[in-house]
Amino acid sequence: MTMLGMPTSMFLVFAATLLAGSIAAIHYTVVHVLLGRPVEESTPSQAVGGK
Repeated sequence: MTMLGMPTSMFLVFAATLLAGSIAAIHYTVVHVLLGRPVEESTPSQAVGGK
């Protein structure tokens, strides 16, 4: 069975990717744009407890 010309397993990965991207875009818009919270970036030395 094919959906949009893709095998079912490939279509499920495609749909999951679209869903994850949409959730990430909504999160970014609400939290970082509307609420104004900055994106906190960490470096590898900060991740292991260094300063």
